[in-house]
Amino acid sequence: MSESIMATTPSVESSLNPVEQPVLKVALSTGSSSFEKVVSACTGAVITMSFMNPLDVVKTRLQETSTNGTRHYTGTIDGLSKIFKNEGIFALWRGLLPGLVMALPSTAIYFVGYDYIRDQTRLSHYANTALDTYSPLWAGGLARTMSALVVSPLELFRTRMQSAEGINGFSDVWKGVSRMVQREGPQALWRGLLPTMLRDVPFSGIYWMGYEKIKHNLEQRQDLTHFQTSFISGASSGMIAAIITTPFDVVKTRRQVSCDAEEAQVGRILKNIMARDGAAGFFRGVVPRAVKVAPACAIMISSYEMGKLFFTNRKNRQSDKEN
Repeated sequence: MSESIMATTPSVESSLNPVEQPVLKVALSTGSSSFEKVVSACTGAVITMSFMNPLDVVKTRLQETSTNGTRHYTGTIDGLSKIFKNEGIFALWRGLLPGLVMALPSTAIYFVGYDYIRDQTRLSHYANTALDTYSPLWAGGLARTMSALVVSPLELFRTRMQSAEGINGFSDVWKGVSRMVQREGPQALWRGLLPTMLRDVPFSGIYWMGYEKIKHNLEQRQDLTHFQTSFISGASSGMIAAIITTPFDVVKTRRQVSCDAEEAQVGRILKNIMARDGAAGFFRGVVPRAVKVAPACAIMISSYEMGKLFFTNRKNRQSDKEN
């Protein structure tokens, strides 16, 4: 996140008292119901994941490491071509189904939760305080925390489906996960939770703070539509957040695809990455991640915003007819 987004943080006392602070004016969400927001978010998730899944598969393959440390792909294009040639075109959409199953609870909690937390802060006596100023930062992080707790087991299945283990289909992944649960207990299903939260919570805070700031600035222009404003804001903020949080994504992927509990320890993963690839290893897959996340964020947020706008306009038309 650029320094221009963040103002100087006031003292704790002043941040909790309803006195005037320099604030980022974040507009309240449209008058859509929670159900309408869920529909908008899930529609956006289906569209986004369908388009972006091939890049997600390549990113996972680039980040995972075989037992002897052999590198199978040299980059994004090489990964796409080799997977297509050796495994078929449908391999690029491996993991899409569990991803879509994961989308409903994830988007419902995340997007509706973010809107609710942010709006309640704006409507409370903390409005126009530092707590309000940075509401996108902490509301995004809190909403993502709740979402990650719910969908972490599904995320583990999706990641393993996209890895080399998933080449032979769901049955092999199911057997691998079952053996892991037998050895380590049900908590193994949340194996990637800590790295996931270390990646997604800061990502969400950075993303939403950047999105609201960029959107606020673009709305001052008269030549951009609502869709264009949301799309550009989402892409720009998403790319910045993706690059910053790539090291957490690498650790999460290594932890989730590992079949050895000892090798899956965060400390061991960090040590292995440094030994094999050096500091650059923490940014393996940064290009496909950024290339995927930027348009994914743009498609997702613009679909969500346009969905809410659709429902709001429909309500307004119905209200006009009644009057």
